[in-house]
Amino acid sequence: MSTVPIPVQLAPPYGSPPLSSSSSSPSLWDRISTWASENKAIVYTIAGTAVVVTGAGIVYYLSESRKNSTGASISEEKRKTKKERRKEKKAAEEGKSASSSVKDEEAGMTIRVALITPADL
Repeated sequence: MSTVPIPVQLAPPYGSPPLSSSSSSPSLWDRISTWASENKAIVYTIAGTAVVVTGAGIVYYLSESRKNSTGASISEEKRKTKKERRKEKKAAEEGKSASSSVKDEEAGMTIRVALITPADL
């Protein structure tokens, strides 16, 4: 009698994936690329929005850095003119309030308040 060896399959060690797992479920990249190919309009909209927002951010950043590099003398002049504009605005508002009260009196808009007591009835 001769003995024939019987092949034995050993299970992989605990925690290691089986060798055929890549063919049974698609990878994350495969799922993303499949979704992107099915939803091209959404992908192009997101990409276009990202490009526009990034361009606007670059323009804003460059314009702010240009404003800051012009020097302090110009900003001091602007502050002075701003202060002068505020003073002029205050003077104009004070003139309006004084002239409006005069106009009200000229138009005959006076309010008289009378207190009526029970003895007057």
